[in-house]
Amino acid sequence: MDLNSWTPNDKARRLAVLLAVYLSLSAALALGLGLGWTWYLAVLAGVLLYGVIYALSFSVLRRMFGG
Repeated sequence: MDLNSWTPNDKARRLAVLLAVYLSLSAALALGLGLGWTWYLAVLAGVLLYGVIYALSFSVLRRMFGG
């Protein structure tokens, strides 16, 4: 894979996925282990948070990279 051929849109999408997965997994673990939520509510909150973080970070990163 030629990493120099990535378009700005590709870079924004990949970084948005990385950021969203990291933050939503951290939040799900914090909710489940730290606050004592049941496992399925913590997972559901993590999935919903992933969607929100991905949408926001992708739009911001796409503007930053000029895509």
